[in-house]
Amino acid sequence: MPNPRLSVGLFAVAGALVLAACDGSAAPDAAGLDPAKCADPNFASAHADFCVDNASVPETPAAEAATLSNGLNVRIISAKSETVDSNGYDSGPTASVLVIIATEITNTGNATFVFPTAKGNVRAELFYGRNHAKATNSAVRQGDSTDLPEQLAAGGSVTMTSTFTMRAGGADNVVFRFNPDNTTTDDITFTNVQTLYK
Repeated sequence: MPNPRLSVGLFAVAGALVLAACDGSAAPDAAGLDPAKCADPNFASAHADFCVDNASVPETPAAEAATLSNGLNVRIISAKSETVDSNGYDSGPTASVLVIIATEITNTGNATFVFPTAKGNVRAELFYGRNHAKATNSAVRQGDSTDLPEQLAAGGSVTMTSTFTMRAGGADNVVFRFNPDNTTTDDITFTNVQTLYK
């Protein structure tokens, strides 16, 4: 016959372990981790699964340049906004603001950068408004990812012009996201693009 004291003792220990796990003093799970700590390499390696899902895209003020790990330096050289006839662009009756952004890409690295053959892998997106509604990437007047060269030699530069249509509201919070090859490099997020409008 089992010892009743031993059974009660084991049950009490098991119950204490369950309570300890529920009181928050146990090791934190993903719900208790802070995504901001993923910038610390030690934290990121200890919580790799969590940090991959919570990787933040660093933001760059629109007036500054950003340099990618491959040596590409990207900067907005001009941004312009104008009111247009929304029927002139295939973007719907409410999109009445045209935004034109010229981006300069300079290869400051030592190796030639090869642009992707699938030009859809070159990302140029415009977001605006409090909730960053995605603007419509309309027909581009001149320059576009399709006009980029096949490669960019070390020390070389190229300019790409992207045209977007958007609604008139929310023009006080414009974000431009760019990536020369979204299969191999990280996005660059330029904030407050509206401050560059001329």
